[in-house]
Parts: sequence; C-alpha cells; structure tokens
Amino acid sequence: MPFLTDMIRRNVKFYTTIPTASIARVDLDIHKTFLDTLGRPALTITARNLVDDLRDRELIVSYDYSLSASLRKPLIVFVSMLGLFVSAWVIGGVEVKFSSKK
Repeated sequence: MPFLTDMIRRNVKFYTTIPTASIARVDLDIHKTFLDTLGRPALTITARNLVDDLRDRELIVSYDYSLSASLRKPLIVFVSMLGLFVSAWVIGGVEVKFSSKK
C-alpha cells in the first residue's frame, strides 16, 4: 500500500538527544498487530558507537492520529460481535426436528 506508507512517512517526526553522527539508519515501516486493519507506524532507529555516557538520552516521537483511525478498531470489534450475535440468533431460530407424516 504505497499511499498509506507515504501518508505515514509525512506525519511521523522524532527528536532525540543522541548525536546525529551516531545514528546509522532510520526505518519507518507498517506493523500489523491483532485486529489491525491497516497497521500502525513502527519507527526503528539504528545507532552505532553508543557508550554508557549516552544511555539516558531522550527520544520523542510524534505523529498525527485522526479520529477515524482511533475509532476503527472499536468499530470493527463492535460490528464483529453484532454479526456473531445476529448469526447465532438466526441459527437458533431454525427448526431442526423431524416431523412424522400423518
């Protein structure tokens, strides 16, 4: 999904107090977890030559999160459970007993 990847890449920003010379690579991928429809952004920062003096540094990550994205998972769970209950109600109303001919 190139559109989703481009949208996520524009919205994710990070700030760190680690020297920029130590940061070797920054990757931004889409990580899918349980009940995800589109996934979520996963930021991976690879650094080299970090010593103990740099261990307590800050990392601040910010990104835009829309209202529709925050309501997507609860809506999917609600619709799935509603479908489960409706299908159980329909199946429960089916007559399955055998009738004898008179």
